[in-house]
Amino acid sequence: MKIGDVLKTAEKYNVKNIMEHEIKVENFAVRIYDVMNKNSYLRGTFGSLLSCSAILHDVGCFINKTNHQRHTKYIILQEENFKNVPWELRHCLSIVAGSHRKDLDCDIGLYEGARKRKLLELIAILRVSDALDHTHKLNTSIENIDLKEKCLYIDMRGNNLEKIFLKLNDKSNLFEKIFSVKVRAREV
Repeated sequence: MKIGDVLKTAEKYNVKNIMEHEIKVENFAVRIYDVMNKNSYLRGTFGSLLSCSAILHDVGCFINKTNHQRHTKYIILQEENFKNVPWELRHCLSIVAGSHRKDLDCDIGLYEGARKRKLLELIAILRVSDALDHTHKLNTSIENIDLKEKCLYIDMRGNNLEKIFLKLNDKSNLFEKIFSVKVRAREV
């Protein structure tokens, strides 16, 4: 999958400057992925699938903000820019991006074993990353991420961090279940 096609698609469906949020979430996701990968919680090279999913996770808002995760899946599966992307990769992309809210996409049940686990890991990271810019005000930053003693510490700076911390508590359940690692954000 070419990142240029992903960015072109995100720009095509950019409403209310959602693209800025998408890029911020992608940055957060890559940072969390790198920490987890460095500490042997992840195996394989699926960072690009995570990056693409993060950039596209809210494109469904173009159709309707309500249940936009379903519209995101639809757009990814139907988008002309992805016509040369193998179907399974496009399908996995749609599952990860479309599961960034509370519910898992039902199509995840089509996968088993290592593939399903990998999708769940990416979804878990995307959910945490999305929560870190929950307000979409773009006035937050991650100063440091550290993993120690089965806890991922995310040191943040910004406004409205209380709202973000509440959303993070809500959206980190899958992460904690999949990795057996707690997520704790702290203001610095």
